[in-house]
Amino acid sequence: MRITIRSTISALAVGTVLAGTATRTAAQQRDRLVGVDTLESGRIVVSNPDSPQTGPQGAPTLVEVLRIGSVDGTCDTFGHVTSLAVDSDGRIYVADQQANEIRVFSPDGECVRTFGRSGEGPGEFGWLAGIAWQPPGHLWAFDAMRHRFTVFDSQGTVLATHPLQLGRTGLLPRRLWVDTGGHLHFWFPGFNNIVKYATGPGLDSLARVSEPTIPQDPRMRYTREMGTGDNRFAMEFVIPYAPRVQWTVNSAGNIWQASTSAFAIHETTYAGDTLRTVQLEREPPRLEGHERDSIAAAAGIPARRLPAHRYALESIRSGPDGWVWVATERGPTRAWEVFDERGYYLGRVESPVPIEKQPAPFFGVGSVTGVTLGELDVPYVVQLRIVRGG
Repeated sequence: MRITIRSTISALAVGTVLAGTATRTAAQQRDRLVGVDTLESGRIVVSNPDSPQTGPQGAPTLVEVLRIGSVDGTCDTFGHVTSLAVDSDGRIYVADQQANEIRVFSPDGECVRTFGRSGEGPGEFGWLAGIAWQPPGHLWAFDAMRHRFTVFDSQGTVLATHPLQLGRTGLLPRRLWVDTGGHLHFWFPGFNNIVKYATGPGLDSLARVSEPTIPQDPRMRYTREMGTGDNRFAMEFVIPYAPRVQWTVNSAGNIWQASTSAFAIHETTYAGDTLRTVQLEREPPRLEGHERDSIAAAAGIPARRLPAHRYALESIRSGPDGWVWVATERGPTRAWEVFDERGYYLGRVESPVPIEKQPAPFFGVGSVTGVTLGELDVPYVVQLRIVRGG
C-alpha cells in the first residue's frame, strides 16, 4: 500500500485501526512497554506509552557549554539572526539578516571571520534568509530578495551562484537542510514544494514532493471585517488551533511530518511511501475555561467554534543520529519530547535556557545550537551539549 504525503496526514485518525492488522515483531516480545508493529505495507508503527524508555541513568540532559553575543558592536553583536549552521570541525556559522552578513565562530566561540554584505554582486545579499553546511566544504546561503543561492567555501570564497525561479512568497525566509548523504533539501517558496538536490556545489534536482498539508476544512475558517470608518473590508482567517502540519527533513533525507492534533509523527519518502509511524500515547491538552474564552474573544468568534484541544505538538526537529526532538509549547522552547533512532520515547528534555523557534535550532552530533534572548531581547547564540542517559 503506497501512501502519499497528503494522504498520510488525512489518514492519521485511522492509524491505530491499521495497527490491529499488523504482525507483532520480535522487538515487542523483548520489550512489552513499547509496541512495535509491522503493517502489511511494510510500515513500522512504534507505539510509546507516556513514560520514558530509559535505563537507570534516566533521560538525556542538556548543559549550556557556549554562549556567543555582546552589545558592544563587535563581530558577536547580532541584529536579526535568521539561520545557523555548524560544520564538521565544529565552527558555527551565523546568518545575520540585519547586516546581510555571515559570521563564523570557532568551536570555542571566537570570531574567525565574516563574509557577505548588502548588495547585488557575487557573495552579496538583499535578504540573507538561510544557510546550511554541506560536507565536505560548502556553505549554502539563500537570498530571498535576489532569489538565488550562493555557495561559499569555509573561508568565504564564492564557489557558485544559482538563480532561482520563485513564486510570490519568495521574500519569506525558508529553511535549508542537508542530510548525512550530503544532499541539499530546500522548501521552494511560492510553489509549496520540497526539492532534493545532488551533492556538491551544483544545483541538480533529484526529487520533488509537495509540501505536507491538511485539506482545508471550511469550518476551520472565518471572515472578519477590518478597517476604519468607510474603509471596511473582509478578511479570512484560520480558526485558532485548527489542525495543521508540522514537518522537517531528517538525516536520512526523508520527511518527518505530523498533524498538530495528535502525537503521531510519520517518516515519508519523496516517492510518497510511509516508512514509519512513531506515536506517543498522550492526549493533547484541552482548550477550556478562561483561556478558551479569551482566545475566542480575541478572534471575534463564538467560543464553541474553537477546537476542543490545544495542539499536541508545535514543531519537529531531527539530528544526524536519527533522534527526533518535538516541541509541544508555543513561544520559545523550554523542553523537547525526545525519541531515539528506534522511535522509542526517551522523555522530556529540559533546556537550561529558552530557545527561540526562529531561527530553527541546529541539532548536531551531541549538541544543540540555537538562539536565546537576553535582557532587552538581545540575541545570543548558545550551544547545549547533549548528555545521554542510560
